[in-house]
Amino acid sequence: MTTREIITFQFGNYSNYIGAHWWNTQEAGFNYDPTSVPSEINHDVLFREGQDYRGNVTFTPRLLLVDLAGSLKHLPEDGALYSQPTSDAQQDILWEEDDGIEIVQNDPSEKPEFQRDLEDPEVNMEAKTYNLSENVNTWTDFLYSRYHPRSINVVRDYKHSDEKESLDTFSNGNTLWRTEMFQEDFCDRIRLYVEECDFLQGFQNIFDISNGFSGLSLSCLEYLNEEYSKSCLAVPVFTPRSVFYENADEAMSNAIRIVNIALSYNSLIEHSSMFLPLSLNGREWKTPGDPRKFPFLNYKKDNMYETSAILSTYLDTLSLKYRFKNAASYLPGFCSDLTNYGRKLTSAALSLPFKMQSQEDLIDCLDKFEGDVFTQISPNTEIGTDYVVQSAFVRGIPKNRLKRPMQNAQLQMRMAAYRCDNVSEMFQLYFQCKNHASLAHVAAMPTPMATKLPFPSEMFDSKINFEGFIGDFDRKTEDKVLFTPTLATVQSSGDIAHTLETLHREAERIKIKKIHRFRETGFEEDEYEEMLENLLQFKDNYEDNYEL
Repeated sequence: MTTREIITFQFGNYSNYIGAHWWNTQEAGFNYDPTSVPSEINHDVLFREGQDYRGNVTFTPRLLLVDLAGSLKHLPEDGALYSQPTSDAQQDILWEEDDGIEIVQNDPSEKPEFQRDLEDPEVNMEAKTYNLSENVNTWTDFLYSRYHPRSINVVRDYKHSDEKESLDTFSNGNTLWRTEMFQEDFCDRIRLYVEECDFLQGFQNIFDISNGFSGLSLSCLEYLNEEYSKSCLAVPVFTPRSVFYENADEAMSNAIRIVNIALSYNSLIEHSSMFLPLSLNGREWKTPGDPRKFPFLNYKKDNMYETSAILSTYLDTLSLKYRFKNAASYLPGFCSDLTNYGRKLTSAALSLPFKMQSQEDLIDCLDKFEGDVFTQISPNTEIGTDYVVQSAFVRGIPKNRLKRPMQNAQLQMRMAAYRCDNVSEMFQLYFQCKNHASLAHVAAMPTPMATKLPFPSEMFDSKINFEGFIGDFDRKTEDKVLFTPTLATVQSSGDIAHTLETLHREAERIKIKKIHRFRETGFEEDEYEEMLENLLQFKDNYEDNYEL
């Protein structure tokens, strides 16, 4: 089978939290047993094969990430996997005593217990309790996957958690892109990845939208469009609000945040094939909304380790649409099917875990389901019910849980859904009945998502058993959830017009000339007015006359 590769970008600290979970989850699904059934997932879409300096075969994400100085802690910038140790003798050759050079050596950050145990094959990590929800200080603390040397890019002009010099505005990010680091080195790294691909299908771009990484990411998207003309799926993510304010200086206000978001949406309209904002808050513009609620999932709304795990679960499940071996969908078609009439802004929803009893058939589960089967995870948006176009992926429900055999079916045979022969057909019928004048495409695979360490499985309610279904009795604290069924969907509907309207209303109230952080980068008031007008025109794509 021909592999159609995708290159992934991660811009910003929270995006790298999400990415760390996502790559960990994918590696947890690797099967190294040659006698077992081959994986249903084509891992070569997002991963690349290589060799380290010893000649050992490596398998690393086809990834370029950017973060600020101080965010890596113990992790070397080359990702550690390809590091070649330097002996004392080699150091003597490099530096002679009479060179007149003073050597200053910084003590490396101490590795957390989880990372130390990863290097010790004698340790049974699954039997230990690491309490990562309380002990993680940065995304490298729980990173299981190993990165290629060209993957990690550190911005030295700004320091992580430095309140005096923060990369806080969209304009600063634009300016940063024009520096030598990005115009030469970073673009060379992109080119090297592209040249390795046989059939590059496009790019995934995950970025922090509330700060300067938004401008950096959008400058990169513009470059990718000009140089490669491939599909670009953009995923702007919103950092938990308490974290945002904790790391901000006085200039980082609600006004700057809203301007960053509005400028990002405006640029995404032009430079992305589709953009899919992710947040666990109901509202994100000015007043933060209540955190989204998931049945049987208990998470701390301000914990970056836990919240990023939920968003990564969504990305891992939805991206199976173009990573699943049995699916005919690729990234370009996946985006174009959802963006008719120029509706590039879409919304996301997730079911984690999918609410199903341990001894229940899917046909009965859906028949008695009340409310929505998933939770909205895009800000200032609600789940659409009418005139909806959506693409969904469900994993972890085996075919033998679909319905009972005819001899035992009883009342199930009276249901229209009994004619469905597989999980995807049954969900498509469910959405057809639930949503008026709507289209839905559902793909499915029986393998659940692995939630092994370092995924925060302690978030699952005690009613959830180790397979991720609702059990008949409470699970013991020491018994961990190892797998879970999930359902992820992306929607395009006229309801998104309200999202754009509220963003425009908040952005219009801001007097850009009073915000010196934008003025000092040369951002003009007439540019801001033009952006506001573009948002209004884009909103027209979602009006009723464009409906199905």
